[in-house]
Amino acid sequence: MEYKTEYYTGSDCTGSDGATSRVLTISNDEMTKGDGFLVSVAGLTLSLTTEYTVNHNSENTEITFVNAVWDDSAIVVHYVQQVEGAGVRATGNDFILGPLADFGVEVTRTPVTVTTDFSGDKTYTDGTDETIDVVFENPSQSFNLDKAGLTEAFDAKMYTEQDQTISKYDKITYDSKVYRVDTIRKVRFDGNGIFKTVTLFFVEDE
Repeated sequence: MEYKTEYYTGSDCTGSDGATSRVLTISNDEMTKGDGFLVSVAGLTLSLTTEYTVNHNSENTEITFVNAVWDDSAIVVHYVQQVEGAGVRATGNDFILGPLADFGVEVTRTPVTVTTDFSGDKTYTDGTDETIDVVFENPSQSFNLDKAGLTEAFDAKMYTEQDQTISKYDKITYDSKVYRVDTIRKVRFDGNGIFKTVTLFFVEDE
């Protein structure tokens, strides 16, 4: 495995300034992999499929941006490529020194203890806040209809280092919004843990 970071601007894409569906061709010379592939534009990490798509090729992998991209926008691409016979094994430092170092932000984690009584009712008890570094994906905004009318919601995703303690139902506070941890998935390369993908659902404004 080989871990690479490449820097571009919107002017490196096909199409005209401010257009949608612009294509960026990166300079990989081995097959890129979906795991660990991160794209940011103007400092925001994009969501695969909804904000960009990618054609993984043995060279010159192509990224297609769903939304408008401006020529002066900074684009950063982190990716992993399979190197024939390289014998390189991935470690958690590849995430820490790559995406976390380049895109990391501080969030507040509030550990939550859940207890269930005899009738099945759950009680959530907050622990002591701690500040942690994560890569926070741009939240998707939606408006859900309930009895009170339209309710604004922000579901989100973040990425943490493999050794970060985090549990389902923990609270995450970022950008004056409080989320609760829904699912946690460990991402591995060559049998080694690299980082965790954490999905969040919006709870309330801080």
